[in-house]
Order: sequence, then structure tokens, then C-alpha cells
Amino acid sequence: MDFPRTVDEITPEWLRAAIGESFPDATFSSLRHESIGEDFGFASRIYRCRWQDDDGPHSVVVKLWEPDGGAGVGEVRFYQSFPDVGARIPACYFSEFDEENNAAVLVLEDIQNAVQGDVLRLLDSAQAESIANGLAAMHAMWLGSPKFEKYNWMVDVSHWRPEEGWFDSRRTLFRERFPDQLSGLASEILDQIEAAPWISNYRIQAAPRTLSHGDFHLDNILFESSGQPVFLDWSRPAIGQAAQNLAELLFKMIPLKQFDTTFNTYLAEFNRVIGYKTTTRALESQLGGALLRQFSASTCGITRWQPTLPRAIKTIDEDLRKTNEVVEFWQARDPDLFSFLKS
Repeated sequence: MDFPRTVDEITPEWLRAAIGESFPDATFSSLRHESIGEDFGFASRIYRCRWQDDDGPHSVVVKLWEPDGGAGVGEVRFYQSFPDVGARIPACYFSEFDEENNAAVLVLEDIQNAVQGDVLRLLDSAQAESIANGLAAMHAMWLGSPKFEKYNWMVDVSHWRPEEGWFDSRRTLFRERFPDQLSGLASEILDQIEAAPWISNYRIQAAPRTLSHGDFHLDNILFESSGQPVFLDWSRPAIGQAAQNLAELLFKMIPLKQFDTTFNTYLAEFNRVIGYKTTTRALESQLGGALLRQFSASTCGITRWQPTLPRAIKTIDEDLRKTNEVVEFWQARDPDLFSFLKS
């Protein structure tokens, strides 16, 4: 069926055709639109659509994408392929895309009374525990799944293969843009980052693949009033190792003093669901490999990103501050990871 490209095309008639089965008594005659998420710089245009029926108020969230780079197509495919991921995600009432023009639309559950996560604020212990449990359940559910073989539209990120010369050009640009924001160990790693992919792949290659959130950070997480996290923005779902998402939680979302508690929560839930024991040593080794990849993304990976929103600029500064802190923390815990550095 045809779908809207602009908010003016989200009409009562279109909603009746698209989601009438989910809301059989709705007339949508009092439909109102409200733009949301603008402060977070999302690639999509997101609207809360409200209406009033005899049984009270209702609402859904509609996401529209410009023909940009296929982000909308990726998220539509995700919801069509993964109705259940083992963790809380918004219910999907309608999904469609025009692959030729990279245009897409989703109609999702409007999660009420939820608190938006924020990459500029670290989690408290209860929030960290709730995300660890949700992430572990998702990773365990899809661990080694044969279904990945038929999802040929998904990117496999389980092996890190930078193009030749990728580090050199981007490192130079990074030093020009951020001359004073890496210090000590972090600066040494950047100087010798070419050795990182081999070590990273060696550390995580034995881990089975699972479903990976391709853009896992706190702006893409809601917390319901119960405290349960809801994972949003599935425009880049990927096939990878669990340690890659776990590294984002442990190294970027929490104070490092909470590392052991959050790590143990994740590992206990993961082992409970899969029914056998993954050791602390094995998972920490994989985390080391994921850390090197995360370091590359936080340095070389952002050199050509030119944010305009003040909040996005602040996000880069905070991420680099955290990067300095994390590598020093992990060197004390896993010095072998950094044995490639030449004094």
C-alpha cells in the first residue's frame, strides 16, 4: 500500500488502512501530530500521533525517512524479521519500505511514561542492571542462530577488516581536529592502532555470533516506569559477537566503579538463558578485543563527522574523555591486550 512521505500525509484515512486491525474501533477523526526526538538528532522524522475514542486517548509513533542511505529500509526489515528479540522493543503495527527510493515508514507502539536515556549521563546501578539483563537475554536467545543464514541483508560485523590506509588518513585528521584530547596510553594506542584489528579478531573470533544492536548507546534506550529498558532505533541491526554491545554498556554507560557488578549481572543472566557456563575469563578476553574496536570508532571513526547540534559536539568531547579513562582502567586489568605497544 502507499505510505506517507511527509507528516501531512499521515491522515486518518491512511492510519485506518495501515493499523485498523490493531485499533479496530478507532476513527482517528481527532488526529493530532507532534514532532518528537528532534534534540537527539535522529536520522528519521518521528511523530507522535494522538487521537481520542470513546474508550479514551490513544497514540502511536510514526517514523518516516528521507531517501538518504537506507536506514529506514534497515529498520523496517528488522521489525519484519525480528518480532521478538528476547528483550523489550516497541511493538510494531505497520512497516513498509520502497527499496528503490530508500523511503520507509514504521508505525510503532508509543511507550508512555518512559524516561529517555542520555549519552551525556551515566546510569545508576539499577538502570545498569536492567540493561545488562535485557542485553544478556537478547544475546543468549540469538546465539549461533541458523536464521542468520537467510538474513542476507544484515551486515556481519564479527570480523574487523579496515581498508588499507584507513587508519593513517583518519589518524592525521583526528590529530588536527582534536590535538589535546587524547593523553597517555590512549595517545600511544592511536599511534599504533594498525595492530589493533588482528588482536581484536584473535580475542573474539572463537565467540559464536548473535544479534547485535548496530547503534547501541543511551540515546537509543527508554526506561519504562517499571525500570525496564526498551531498545530503540534498529536501523543497523548486525550479526556480531555479544562482547561488542556489552563493551558499550560497560565502558560507556556506567561509572567504572560499577564494572564488576554490571559485568556479573550480564554473565549470570546470559549463562542462565543458554544453560551452560561461559567463564569470566573468556568473556573478559572478548571484551578486550571489543575495546580496541570501540577505541577505533571513538577516534578514527569520528574524524569526518561534522556535527552541528551543540549536544552532539558535547557528546564527542565526553566520549573522548571517557576513552582516556577506560583504556587506563583496562590496562590495569588486562595488560596483555596492550602488549603490541612499542615503548
